[in-house]
Amino acid sequence: MRAIWKSSISVVAALAITSITVPAKAAAQCGDLQLVTSLDLRALPSGRPAIDGMIGDTHETFLIDTGGVISMVTSRTVRELNLTTTTNRRMALTGVNGASTQTVAQLPSITIGRYRQQGVYFFVMRVRDDPSDTSQPEFAGLIAPDFLQNFDADFDFSQNKLNLISPDHCAGKVQYWSAPSIAIVPITMDPAGHIKFPMTLDGKRVNALLDTGASTTTLNLTVARQQFNVDPNAPDVEKVGELRGGYSATVYRRRFKTLAFEGVVINNPMLDLLPDLMNGQVAAAPRTGSVIREDRGLPEVILGMTTLSQLHVYIAYKERKVYITAAGAPAAAPPAQ
Repeated sequence: MRAIWKSSISVVAALAITSITVPAKAAAQCGDLQLVTSLDLRALPSGRPAIDGMIGDTHETFLIDTGGVISMVTSRTVRELNLTTTTNRRMALTGVNGASTQTVAQLPSITIGRYRQQGVYFFVMRVRDDPSDTSQPEFAGLIAPDFLQNFDADFDFSQNKLNLISPDHCAGKVQYWSAPSIAIVPITMDPAGHIKFPMTLDGKRVNALLDTGASTTTLNLTVARQQFNVDPNAPDVEKVGELRGGYSATVYRRRFKTLAFEGVVINNPMLDLLPDLMNGQVAAAPRTGSVIREDRGLPEVILGMTTLSQLHVYIAYKERKVYITAAGAPAAAPPAQ
């Protein structure tokens, strides 16, 4: 599983410390969609989406992580760019292995599309960092909801585009592309900016968390057992790995019949079955999960890239709705810039 972080204090307070500042816009009347910037998406080896940006004058790769909270850089990036670091005594971020960090790094500047900001502070994500390792890292940092929720985030996976669109538009007037069916789903958001909404799996309602930072779509193993009568020892269930730390827990995989958002349906989805370590279902397990969140327990479903890559997903953060169509729908030009 990917690196996981949670705040030991209020997430709202944390965002004020490290978030990228987006220039304030004058109040606008209801109008058409306005494109702020369009970014090329590419798939990392893990299948997760990334964009190119710059730290100072250095070109870097950033993971786009809707399941994160605070935009971060890796400890390897700090070393390679010789960034200045300091300790944030107001909060700590704790990883899945129990290691925590209060280290923040000052970036000379960061450029994402048309946005450039100087002197911003990012938390430092601890990664294995061997100075003798000359291999190319998967990414230098990640862009999280502290930045994304300033816009509408339009993920057009079939065209490999992330369009950041001004949220100042007429409510509900966002579908600029054609599709035979569209799901318009109300969402809830926690203080960290995580997107949660209902969907159906094999005809049964479950609650999902949208996480582009997750390579695979996962189903809480407890939910799999209780609601879908999944037997981990059955022949249609495959053991695919183990979570290790100060604990050990088996991860399984199983194919289901349908995964649906209103009229948008994915047939024969393969889901990983993940034990809920946050609720103490594994002895001596630390309380952690796959994303940062304020609530307790693993979400019923985490929608990762094995599912999201098959969709066109438009997140209207301000409107509190997500618009979903199949990714194979006919392409259309994004709104005017």
